[in-house]
Amino acid sequence: MILLFVSACKKATKAEHTETSYSTYKNPIITADFSDPDVIRVGKDYYMTASSFNMVPGLPILHSKDLVNWKLIGHGIQQIPDAFFSYKNRSQDQLDYNVPRLGKGVFAPSIRYHDGYFWIFWGDPDAGIYQIKTKNPAGKWSKPVLVKRVSGWIDPSPIWDENTGKAYLAHAHAASRSGINGRIDVWEMNWEGTGLIGDPVTVFDAKDSEKFPADKYHSVIEGTKFIKRGEWFYILCPAGGVEFGWQTALRSKTPKGPYEIRTICETGDTGINGPHQGGLVKSHTGEWWFIHFQSVGTLGRIVRLEPAHWTENDWPVIGVDKNNNGIGTPVKTYQNPLPVVPYKLQTSDDFNGETLGLQWQWLANPKEHWYSIKNGKLTLPALFTNDKSLEHIPHVLTQMFPAFSFSATVKMKTSDYDGIRAGLAALGRKSFDIGVEKKQDTTKVSVRFGTRTLSSEMTTGTEFWLRLNTNGELPTPLKYRTRPTKEEMEILKKTLQDYELLDVDHYANGIILGQFSFSTNGKDFTKLGPEFEVRSGAWIGARIGLYCLQKDISNAPGLTKFDQIKFDIK
Repeated sequence: MILLFVSACKKATKAEHTETSYSTYKNPIITADFSDPDVIRVGKDYYMTASSFNMVPGLPILHSKDLVNWKLIGHGIQQIPDAFFSYKNRSQDQLDYNVPRLGKGVFAPSIRYHDGYFWIFWGDPDAGIYQIKTKNPAGKWSKPVLVKRVSGWIDPSPIWDENTGKAYLAHAHAASRSGINGRIDVWEMNWEGTGLIGDPVTVFDAKDSEKFPADKYHSVIEGTKFIKRGEWFYILCPAGGVEFGWQTALRSKTPKGPYEIRTICETGDTGINGPHQGGLVKSHTGEWWFIHFQSVGTLGRIVRLEPAHWTENDWPVIGVDKNNNGIGTPVKTYQNPLPVVPYKLQTSDDFNGETLGLQWQWLANPKEHWYSIKNGKLTLPALFTNDKSLEHIPHVLTQMFPAFSFSATVKMKTSDYDGIRAGLAALGRKSFDIGVEKKQDTTKVSVRFGTRTLSSEMTTGTEFWLRLNTNGELPTPLKYRTRPTKEEMEILKKTLQDYELLDVDHYANGIILGQFSFSTNGKDFTKLGPEFEVRSGAWIGARIGLYCLQKDISNAPGLTKFDQIKFDIK
């Protein structure tokens, strides 16, 4: 098992396996977009997965020894299964993931360990509930099994009850597909986790306050996490919406209820918005912890760690219960759960491995010929034309923004082919990029918004260093999405009018500003184009991208070689 684990981590950043006795940790523990995290412990090892939506490979698998420091060790799926979906009031259609399907795909997984296997269940709201399993989380996972083909189901979580020999699945609903919101259902499931049995039981419905009384209106209840402790079954659910919601627990002595409901964590006076969806885990030293996300604007949904405990009458409390009322609030700092093992998430890449680093993902299901790595060079062929904005081109190679403020510098050579544009991008629902194009004996470097050129410069040289500098900070969460005044918006538009960049998407908090620059010697950099507001993606944060495109793909594709990409986090 250990040998398999090591061999599967060829591209993982090396981290010494030494324990360090730092006294406290600081939230967030991960300033990158691992949305809807769930976590388990097996022995003294901790494993996390998260939503990946349309990014491929999907279902990132992270490993930790201390619950604070994490590194990528693999992915659960290498392709997103096609969906045959039916929206409310719309006809059925086939949905494939060979093109970017922004905001679709893999939603809110649950990771579990049962019967010697690691299991992940997730929902594609346009396809249904899927399941995969493996004995080695850093290795190959099984082919996805479609547990239930259905539209509008999300956030599934399984449980196997050893006492009765029966298994169950809880899930929520996506109102955008099914028209149902604020409802949690529980099904019996076969022991193999491949199908559901009988009819569901609705264990909570926010619209039926008489049957399901609660301390507040639990709109948008979702993100189910099914666990058992002692004689109680619990379903942990975030409610109230992503930015301003809270954590709720349902509990019952039988899997199908009836359930009591109680708020167990909320913002309180902390200013930390939406202590939202995540997983509860017991450490190997006996303490309880909760890992969840916080939505922070352009960066996406970053990861926090909260202490947890149980009351005398068996309710969980997440965070610190300042008022002794059974409702915790999030912490900014806290004592480390365990001796620190300083893992680091992968970012920079010198392309000296045999394959891509685990930090890289495509915007759609990839093909083998989309890239090659040889002699420390990443080669991207120009398979697609340059007439689309980058967020709609499947073979853009991307990774998450690692922080609010950082620089990313890529070294590359100009293509020997005319009509090739290659470079570095900041991707979201809309994209900004800096690219290099050969023009006979000279080279043009330009910055674009979508397909519109904002600024360009002619230069010479065959080697280029392209850089993105970003500037942002953890926002004041309760003011997230507060728009600037009319006067502030006019000032911003005037700043950008020379570049005709009038499509402003400015928020008062949570934004990240970007600035491109380039160099022909790796030392002296020239700013190019305006400072711009980086855009977040559909349900995901902003991403770095490498690309290579050409004007005419009727001929054999050209290519561009990249030497390395280096991140410096400020």
